[in-house]
Amino acid sequence: MNHPVSRASVHAFYADAILHGRNTAENLQAATSERFNTLLESIGDATPRTALDLGYGAGTYTIALARAGFRVIAVDQVPSDSLLHRIDGTSDWAHRIDPRECLAENFAIDQDFGVIVAKDVLHYLARRDVESLLTTAVAHARGANYHYLEVFTGISRRSSDGRLLRIEGEADYSPDCFGHVIEQIYDGWDLTLLWSEHAEQDSRTGRNCFEATRATVIAANPAA
Repeated sequence: MNHPVSRASVHAFYADAILHGRNTAENLQAATSERFNTLLESIGDATPRTALDLGYGAGTYTIALARAGFRVIAVDQVPSDSLLHRIDGTSDWAHRIDPRECLAENFAIDQDFGVIVAKDVLHYLARRDVESLLTTAVAHARGANYHYLEVFTGISRRSSDGRLLRIEGEADYSPDCFGHVIEQIYDGWDLTLLWSEHAEQDSRTGRNCFEATRATVIAANPAA
């Protein structure tokens, strides 16, 4: 039997981890991925220099985008103090970051973003919210846009005493189901969908507390 975990407790966990600069089992403080770095380096002048980072967490991807010349709207449910402190007093890219304290599913995408990033956040949302966000983002894409998503599918969580856990209202996609949704939403885009197995260990027991298949989505709008 799956034991429900409230979304409020998940929000509180990440707010506390970010406030205190703690790393987490999924490596919240990690550097940007090589796949993202390669994508960012490949983006040409035809792409609008606007970006959206949904669920920016520690701010690493937001900062990378700002350093690359993008004006970034950075959305997360955590207070923005930690991100503002991290960029305080830095060079000429800091002014390009606009933090918004908001749940990802409540952010209204109403403009054309050259780049959208959503890393390790969409699996927490309800399916209807995931699909609404991405469909709206695609509908507003006008130029040579890029979307970079990392989403956990086929998730299995366990408590320290071995009980199966689930988070209230989470998408709970299987890999096949998520792949089908992405192919439908990004119909007509150049789509790369990569899969990798992922596991996290409970530091107290040494046993896996989280297992999933991570989907990495790199979608390029060929409209331009």
